[in-house]
Amino acid sequence: MEHSRPPSFVYSVRFIGRRKMRCDGLRPACGQCVRAERAEDCEYLDGPGPTQNQILEGRIAEIEGRIAQITAESAPLTLVDPYAAWRQAQRNAEQSRRDPMRSLVRSFFQSAAEFGFFLHIHRFLDRVFYPSATGAHSLRILRNVIHLIGAKLLNDPQEQAYLTRALQEMPTATALREDPASALYVMQAEVLLANYFYNGGRQLEGVYHTNAAVSIAVASRLHMIRSSRRSRTAADANTYSLPMPADTLEEGERINGFWTVFILDRCWAIASGSAPAFTDDEAMGTQIDTPWPMDLTHYQSHPFPSDFRSSRTVKSFIAGTDGDANMATQSLLATQAKAAILYEGATRLASRYGPSSHSSFRALDDRIERFKHALPRIERFDPTRADIVRAALFTHTLAHCASIQLHTPVVQQLTANSPTYQAAHAAVRDLRNLNDNRVLTCVNPFMGILWASVARVITQGIATGRRLRAAGGAAPSQSPPDENTLLSELSRILEAMEQNAPLSPLMSAQIALFRSSPRSS
Repeated sequence: MEHSRPPSFVYSVRFIGRRKMRCDGLRPACGQCVRAERAEDCEYLDGPGPTQNQILEGRIAEIEGRIAQITAESAPLTLVDPYAAWRQAQRNAEQSRRDPMRSLVRSFFQSAAEFGFFLHIHRFLDRVFYPSATGAHSLRILRNVIHLIGAKLLNDPQEQAYLTRALQEMPTATALREDPASALYVMQAEVLLANYFYNGGRQLEGVYHTNAAVSIAVASRLHMIRSSRRSRTAADANTYSLPMPADTLEEGERINGFWTVFILDRCWAIASGSAPAFTDDEAMGTQIDTPWPMDLTHYQSHPFPSDFRSSRTVKSFIAGTDGDANMATQSLLATQAKAAILYEGATRLASRYGPSSHSSFRALDDRIERFKHALPRIERFDPTRADIVRAALFTHTLAHCASIQLHTPVVQQLTANSPTYQAAHAAVRDLRNLNDNRVLTCVNPFMGILWASVARVITQGIATGRRLRAAGGAAPSQSPPDENTLLSELSRILEAMEQNAPLSPLMSAQIALFRSSPRSS
């Protein structure tokens, strides 16, 4: 095909490398480009629109202008690595291979709340992995206990070695008095050790470490944070002089630490048959004025006003002057503390129940029922947050067991309308309402005690029904619940306990007791 020449001679400019070349005007490609075997790149400037090169050159000029503008404004240019997450995962995996302790730490923090960890996790990890000279010893003490529990959760064969190391590092009271700034970390370590031993069915050792944690809390005056009253001089003789909190978050850690120890003490005092170590006695200078705990993030976003003061926190709650209207907005730790107060109070009152305590009984029963009614239902919590669901379940079960503890000496024969059975039935219903039963693989060790209490009520109902049927029946108002219903509920309780049994010798021991009971067969 013969190339056509335009009516008037036009020069097109061809760029080859850095040289401009004059063309002969042949179309669709000039002779120069044809001879250079680059006909596809030949363009004329007299077309109806811009050429491809012109478009590209315009785009280059636009980008150069934008770069100049960004540079002039001193604005950073952020580049995103699409493989950043993958690279970080690879680095973490390599670190875990080189440092097995990181695996123990990760294992622990998946269930940290169940063992009573109250510190701000991210701040704590920053201090662990980027330590300074300040508080290095107390951090090491706490880190050893975390490694121990992480090893337990991973079934690490070195668990006993970690336990030996953790116990050897625990400081004396004299050492704490010389370094009061470390008290909070040591108290945290004592809480973790107490729950570790309780979970392992080693109650005596658990009580020892609980009392150690209480001693640190009282000596540090954590029961009087933001108190409107001055502490007694006599009570100050053996205190630790904690420095002022560095910020609102550190103050929050102290408040939450106190209430974590309080819950531990109140609950396990009942299980061990002893009096709580926290006396809440104004005459002894141990009154509890510390405000109710909040979620740690709230201490930063909604800190207490500088002039905020608190007093008679526990006594006001029991009296009902601390209302339940805003229960849904309270922290889970606060509702757990309140449930523990009711549980311990119900058990103590039931142990000395008599005609003279009837009015106190009615008042406490009413207080427990109002509290239970105000609690947010478990189904309202985010089902993807196993830690939150477990915490809510613990609070509900503790409240139901407060009713069981209070009414046990009063109920002569268990019927479908008995307060003890109604509370046990509600505890089973909460279990059945869980969206994902996998949340039960690691629970607060005290759940073993609570579920055993619920199971005893149900087995009592089974035994009562069989006895009445053997005797020829009973009036409808005195009949226990249907046996099939009771067996189904007992099965659900034991199922929940079995899910946690691989990690809890305490739970395994409780299951063995009920499996061997003729009432459950």
